[in-house]
Amino acid sequence: MSSKVKDVGGTDDFRSYFQALSDTDPLKKELREAFTILKEDCLSGQKIQRGKWPVKYVKKYNITNLWRYALRSGWRLVYTIIGEPDGLIVSVLEIFPHKEYEERFGY
Repeated sequence: MSSKVKDVGGTDDFRSYFQALSDTDPLKKELREAFTILKEDCLSGQKIQRGKWPVKYVKKYNITNLWRYALRSGWRLVYTIIGEPDGLIVSVLEIFPHKEYEERFGY
């Protein structure tokens, strides 16, 4: 398997949320910057310990790894890396403010 990231995408829910943001929304700009960084280095986020994974993610997305990327605004982007024969795909599962992130992950 190649270590090259061929795409940064997301779940249907995340894509709907992202597309609903105004093009002038600072969060949308920050997310685009994060996508560029993750495409260059998908390991630039922090790996989340398996014991902290929400059961929802395991059941719904059948994940085998989970990462978080902290945005400058304090929001957290949660993603998984999917291996394909021709490269890696970064799939964003959710994004939320820091407080909601802490609640979801039990911090």
